[in-house]
Formats: sequence, C-alpha cells, structure tokens
Amino acid sequence: MRTLAFAGVLAFLVYFIGCLPNPLFKQATSTILLSKDGRLMNAKIAEDGQWRFPVMNSVPSKFKAAIIAFEDHDFYDHVGVSLKAIGRAVISNFKAKKIVSGGSTITMQIARMARNADRTFYNKLIESIWALRLETRFNKDDLLSIYASHAPFGGNVVGLEAASWRYYGLPPTELSWSQAATLAVLPNAPGLVHPGKNRDILLAKRNKVLKTLHEHGEIDDITYELSLEESLIGAPQRLPSLAPHLLENAIKNGRKGQRIKTSLDFDKQQKLTNTISFHQKQLNQNFIHNAAMLVIDAKTNEVVTYIGNSAQENKYQQHVDIIQAPRSSGSVLKPFLYAAMTQEGMLHNDQLIPDVPMHFDHFTPQNYDETYEGAVKAGDALARSLNVPAVYLLKQYGIDKFLHKLRAIGQHQISKSAEHYGLSLILGGAETTLWDIANSYAGMTKTLNFYNQENKYNLKTWKNAKLFTQTNEPNNAVSRTTSKFEAGAIYTTFQALLSVNRPHMEASWEQYTSSSKIAWKTGTSYGNRDAWAVGCTPDYIVAVWVGNATGEGRPGIIGTTAAAPIMFDAFSYLQETKSWFIPPYDELVKMSICSESGHRSAVNCTKTDTVDVHFNALRGSSCNFHEVYLTDQHNEFRYNRSCINSTEVQQFSQFVLPPLQANFYKHVHPNYRTLPPYHPDCKIQQAEQTFTIIYPEHNSKIIGTIDLDGDENGIVLEASHPNTSATLFWHVDQNFLGKTKGKHTLKYKPEIGKHLLTVLDEFGNQKKILFEVLE
Repeated sequence: MRTLAFAGVLAFLVYFIGCLPNPLFKQATSTILLSKDGRLMNAKIAEDGQWRFPVMNSVPSKFKAAIIAFEDHDFYDHVGVSLKAIGRAVISNFKAKKIVSGGSTITMQIARMARNADRTFYNKLIESIWALRLETRFNKDDLLSIYASHAPFGGNVVGLEAASWRYYGLPPTELSWSQAATLAVLPNAPGLVHPGKNRDILLAKRNKVLKTLHEHGEIDDITYELSLEESLIGAPQRLPSLAPHLLENAIKNGRKGQRIKTSLDFDKQQKLTNTISFHQKQLNQNFIHNAAMLVIDAKTNEVVTYIGNSAQENKYQQHVDIIQAPRSSGSVLKPFLYAAMTQEGMLHNDQLIPDVPMHFDHFTPQNYDETYEGAVKAGDALARSLNVPAVYLLKQYGIDKFLHKLRAIGQHQISKSAEHYGLSLILGGAETTLWDIANSYAGMTKTLNFYNQENKYNLKTWKNAKLFTQTNEPNNAVSRTTSKFEAGAIYTTFQALLSVNRPHMEASWEQYTSSSKIAWKTGTSYGNRDAWAVGCTPDYIVAVWVGNATGEGRPGIIGTTAAAPIMFDAFSYLQETKSWFIPPYDELVKMSICSESGHRSAVNCTKTDTVDVHFNALRGSSCNFHEVYLTDQHNEFRYNRSCINSTEVQQFSQFVLPPLQANFYKHVHPNYRTLPPYHPDCKIQQAEQTFTIIYPEHNSKIIGTIDLDGDENGIVLEASHPNTSATLFWHVDQNFLGKTKGKHTLKYKPEIGKHLLTVLDEFGNQKKILFEVLE
C-alpha cells in the first residue's frame, strides 16, 4: 500500500513538474511596429485573424488595480488556487440557485486559456494543478502580464494592448480609470463589448469595478465621480498606419509576430507623412502617383522618418516600398565623382572644365537645356547639374575607378561592369535605391561631423543608418582609412552644392537670414521616370523620390520641381538651427589660381585669386590658357619678329580657350576677347585661322544610320570656326558635299565602310579625319 502511495505521489510530482507546455501559448501573434519612444506606429493582424499583440513586459498600474478588484481580490496572497474565492463562489451560487461565479483565480484563468478546454469539474481540477505550477514558475507580475496579453476582449481582439488600441486608440499606459475598469470587465464577458447590445450590463459592471477601486482607496472621490460620467466603448477604431512599408520590410526579414522597436520619431513620421500626402495630391493632377522619403539623423545615425510610398489614398501601386526599389539614378551620383576627383587633386570648384559638344562611341551627351557654354567652373557645373562636363570628368577619372568608389560607399545595386554602363553611368545609366543614396550622402555628412571631433575618422561613419533597435554594437574604434572620401573633398563638394538654385526661388535666396544652409542635389532620369532630391545639413539627410512605381514617365517628373519642394518642406519642419559644417582646416590649403581659368596660377596669368582647396589640388596642373604675343599699344594687331619694323610693340598675355570652347564661351561671356589678328604686313597672319571638326571624331565608328523601317537617317556633320563669317567646304572621299557659313552643320547619308572627311575654310586651312560606318 505504501508502495502504491509512493508511486502515486511520485507520478503526481512528475506530472506536476512537466504539466506546463513550453511555450504556454502557441497562437500566432500580430506584428507590431513601435517608434523609438515605444508608441505604436503599425500593426498587422495575426495569421489566425486575431488582433493578438506579443506578450507585454508589464501591466499598467490602473489596469492591474482594476483587474484585481474585479477578478481576484486575493491575487497577491494565494498560491494559484484561492480557498476564499472558492468559498465565496459556493455561497454565491447557492444563494442564486445557479452558477454565477466559478471561484477561479487569475492564475487558474491563465491555465484555462492555455488549455482551451471545456468547463467541467475534471478540467477545473487540472486547471487548479496547472495554476499551482504556474505560481512556482512565474512571479505575480509575470502572471499578470501573461493574463493581460492573452485574455479575450471581444470580437477578434485578444490581449489588453490590442484592446486598448482597438477600442480607445490609446496605449494601455494612457488609459483613464474608467477605461481600465471597462477593459477589466471584458475578459470575463467579452460579448459585452458589442456597441449595440448589453450596454446597461457593461455599464453596471464597470461602475462596480470603479466602486471597488474607490472603496479600496485606489481612486479619490473626484476621480470616482468623473470616471462614472465617462462614456462606454464605441465602435472599434483603426490602428495607426504610419510606416506600413517598414512593417512589411521587417516581416520579410523574419520578424513576423514580433514587437519591433524602431529608431523612427513618431512626431516626425506623422508630420512628414502629412507633408508628402499634401504634395501627392498636387502630383496626382499630373498623373504622378508615387513619392517616398527617407530622413536620417546625422548626429545619431538613425532613421527618423521612413515613408515608403505616398500612394495611400490614390492606391496606385501603394504596396511597393520605393525606398528599397531599384530606380534609375539620374544625376544624384555626380557629387560622388566630384568628391573623388577633388580628393585626388584632379579638380577643384573654381577650375574651368569643357562644356562643348562631345561624341563618344555610341554616346553623345547633352545638357538638360541642350545648350553649351564652352567652359564652366567645376563647382558651377555641379550646382547646375550640367551633363556634358560630368561625362567629360568621368572619362578623365575612369569608369572602373568610379565603379569601385561607388561600391565602396554602399551603392549595392551598381554591380555590373564598366562596359555595361559606359559613360552614361554618371547621367542615370545605373540603378540605385533611395535607401542606398540616402546612406551614401549620410556617409559624407557624418564624415564632416566626426572630423572636427576627437577622432577625425570613425568606423561608424559609413555604416548604414539604424532602423531597428539593436544590441551589442561594436566599439567605436577609429582608423584613418575608414572614410571613403576625405573631409576636405566632401566639404568643397558640399560648398558647390550650396549654390544650387532652390525651386521657385530667386538665385539670391542665400541673402535672406531665414534661409538655412543645405547642400542639395537633384536628379531626373531619362524619359522623366524618376525625380530625386537629396539634401544634407549637419543635423539631417533628407532624400526624396517622386515618380510612378510602374516606371511610367511624365513631363512633370523633374527633380527640381517635383522632388525638391517636398525635401525643402521637410527641412523647414526639421531644422531647429542654421548651423553649417566646420571646415576641415587640416585638409584645406590656400592656393593661388588664375582668375580667368581657375587653374593653379602660372607666370603668364595676369589676374590671380586665392581660394581654399583640398591640399591635393596643389598637385594639379598649372594654368596653360594664356598666350603671350607681341602687339601694338592699342592691342589691335599681333606681330612677330619678322614684321615688327619700326612699330612700337609690347608683350601681352591673354586668356585664350581652345577654338571649340571659345566658340561657345564668347556667347555666354561677352567680355571674352579672341586674339587680335596679325598685322597685314605679317605673312603668317592666316596661320592662326584654325577651326575644329566636332562630329564625327577621328577614327570614330558610327552605327544606326538606318531606322527600324529600313530608311536611311544619315548623320549630321558639324564643325566650329573661330571666325563667325568664315565659309567651310565639305568633302567626303574626294566628293564635294556642300558649303556652310555661320552654323556649320551638314546632313550626310554615308555608305557602310570607311570614309575620309576633308573640310577646308576660305583661307586655305584644312582638316581631315577618318571615320567608319558600321552595318
């Protein structure tokens, strides 16, 4: 008999120890997205169609007091099963001659919810055993959290947190006493939540809880009276939806059913969502249906705003997360090229670079307005986003080198070869994402911010901005080699980007003290499919994309007019100070430059200036744009030693551009002077009347002279002469084609094969080039 008793006790102990499943609840939970300060931004319903949030870490004090007052007065005194509660239940049921109370403690109710079994005496016994085991496994506060997270609150709402948001649109911590008391009633009778039924019963139960709280001293007289006057629950409310695309992003990355805390600033997310929605209504009028915005805090390296798609009202491709979608880059890569060349001493802002018609294999770049200036300062070319100078610079720097630099700064989508992209890479020939672009610009911004701190270059400078709360961050080790661009190169690039004219504003915007300094760049892809705007200050990086997620182009999809206004509205809300980056003085030097060419000054330069440049600019070539010649006192004619005679001459140095550049430059700069002609007595006066063949280039290969219908399109031959009244005579393979005057262009339909182009001017000068027409 003793053996049987011992075996029975042993069997019970084994069952008691292992009776609880692990985990206790296996139901799917909703995925919820929280702001940095813990406010709900988004939630996605669980797979079983229930609004069941992940387990709460703690229970707010008001609900804790209310649920104990209503369900379990002795919660902190019993061990899972309350003999007092069972006694009260027996007496109540006997008096009512029906079951009106089950005597279950909160712990026993947890066991019943976990088992999800019918209400029988046997199951009640098992629930009692489970309750005892729960009390040994969890402390009282943990048990309250488990109960509050899994109790039914009516309809498809499970758990206090989901109920608080669904019924009141508030987090549980912000519930009033009346609201907490109402929710405390629902787990015992979830059907009472229906707004059209049982309102009197729900009201009576809520008021009973409030009375108990008042009697126990939890609330004072005034709070009690005011709480009784509060209205009951209304219809369920929609949950917040401030970052739906980030929520889906987290789910795709394996965080389904979790409580996800982000770096997002709730107020900024809400405000800028409204801002982009306002602009979207205007864009809709031009059939531009989508926009996206990413804002990074440059000081903390955290994403504070993530708006993946503005199409929440017009519904066009609203589920596409454009922040992560590859799109044509337009011109937003140009600052990276300028910074790279500046860092290597190949370029500085005041240096003139060519802006003339250029032809490369199968590629003829054009500026947006299809005009040319001959030569333009590098900083101005960047600020105005001129295409031809950018292509020229990429040719000088090298496509392979630039691709290596782009990948180093986090342009992950640009993964193909240099041959695949060609020189069009700098004009939008590659795809990138708003995420990568924002983080690359953030890398430059953070480099400047860190530079003037104790450690000039920081390992975190080029790390992607944080989106989700993380632990075990690596230490802040420093290294001189961690920056992809040096601070001096970034600073001078940003100085150029300060000069970009703001949309719908005068070019003199910077004269107004209310204007904050923003280094910003726009981009527009080929066919007006993508509009970009990225702005940087010491505090924030704001990146905006506008277009159609389907890729449909529209005339209004232009970076300056579509994306930039959204970006500036964002900055007007974000900017609290008007600070600018402290110059990285250790990497900047004073350099004397030629005032006219911008290159490092040389002996023949007649006017010089001193500018701040990256120290490697001192390695750059000196100015060679001045020609020294002999002239008379009035500088009317040029002379050489053989024809001076008795004329008084003087040596003169003049700024002179190559003929093709000069041809365009003088139209934009009326003060530009060409060299004076040689005096009639000088026999070599005609030797200087040179000209340039613009197209085709020597040894070039031409394709595509036949269209899809089989008709010959031909090519346009083009040349430039310094003498605007000169006449040119055109020959191909000894065959005369015609003559031109003023604008030297001539249409020609060549045959397949190699050809010799010969051009003569009226002074007897001639140029010859070879070109080949491919089939």
